[in-house]
Amino acid sequence: MELTHFFFAFTSGSLWLLSFLFLMNVPGVNVKANRWLGAFYFILACTFTQLYIESSDFVHRYPLLIHYLELPRWAMLPCFYMAMLYFVNPGRKSLTIFFHFTPVLLFLLFSLVYIMPPFSGKANPLPDLPNFAPLIISHFFSLQLVVYWLLCFVAVRIHAQNIRLIASSIERIDLTWIKYVLFSLLFLLFLRISASVFEPLSAYLPVLYFLGTALLAYFSLKQGVIYPIRPAQLHELTEVFSKKPTTERLTTEQVDMLKTKVVTFMEKEKLYLEPGLTLPALADKIGISTHELSYVLNNGLSKNFYQFVNEMRVEEAKRLLASDEVNRLDMRGIATYAGFNSKTTFNTTFKKITGQTPTTFLKSFENPT
Repeated sequence: MELTHFFFAFTSGSLWLLSFLFLMNVPGVNVKANRWLGAFYFILACTFTQLYIESSDFVHRYPLLIHYLELPRWAMLPCFYMAMLYFVNPGRKSLTIFFHFTPVLLFLLFSLVYIMPPFSGKANPLPDLPNFAPLIISHFFSLQLVVYWLLCFVAVRIHAQNIRLIASSIERIDLTWIKYVLFSLLFLLFLRISASVFEPLSAYLPVLYFLGTALLAYFSLKQGVIYPIRPAQLHELTEVFSKKPTTERLTTEQVDMLKTKVVTFMEKEKLYLEPGLTLPALADKIGISTHELSYVLNNGLSKNFYQFVNEMRVEEAKRLLASDEVNRLDMRGIATYAGFNSKTTFNTTFKKITGQTPTTFLKSFENPT
């Protein structure tokens, strides 16, 4: 077996296994998103199986098999995009899903009628197509790669803003691994475009495709729970994330009353010391809905949830730095006792809120001028 055949075979086999793992949701989290990701890997496996067959003698024995494997290709990138949307907002319900799969459904219908009719056993004469049609069809997948990569990138950027509305610590749910998945996909896109421009690169494509696929698999399997909340609360996140204007849920008097209740409850119970505190968890403890709490924070305090909690943590850190606790705790200990997940986040947040680093604050407190 030539090296080209080996890498195409190994890559396609790995992708078939990956598709099974994600369709069965072996990671055990982010169920809907992983099903879509499994569908993406399934179609990608079909593509590399096709490349393997085309590089071997099988292409002459089973010519229609190539077309069968090629049929779902236009659904590959929409599946990946759907996975990204459900990763960033698992409670979403949208009818626009079907719009993304219109091209592949039309191509499937065209294939069944003109290329491989399932009942007649012979192909019908192809209709007269415009001269530009073959050009569009041949480059449609490359266009999809660019468009859907950009859409996914925008979705992840929006997620980076949205998680501050519902989480007090974002290090473990900021979808950094998805960014690496996107750049792995970009690497495959770069290879595809480069090979069409720089012909000598084609000889190394099988190995490079394998490396790109390995990166995709590695970062996909690194995922964790993005929203550690009850499934019943997922639809409330969609309301919180929505940028559409809504009618006022609470009167000014109700906002003022709840604002006082929220601040008093947080200061009394010191819930900000819990690193994993979320908007739904706090809403449950206070006894109001997630959307109402978000409304009170945004309209009553002019802050998102992340700002609200971390400002309280910074105040706690300042109290610790000004107390005798500083004699037995280093900066990492101060960060932990104040509710921060990491020293880096502590330093960044402290400086952003106070205008100085924790160390500078400590020195100024020790040596007042």
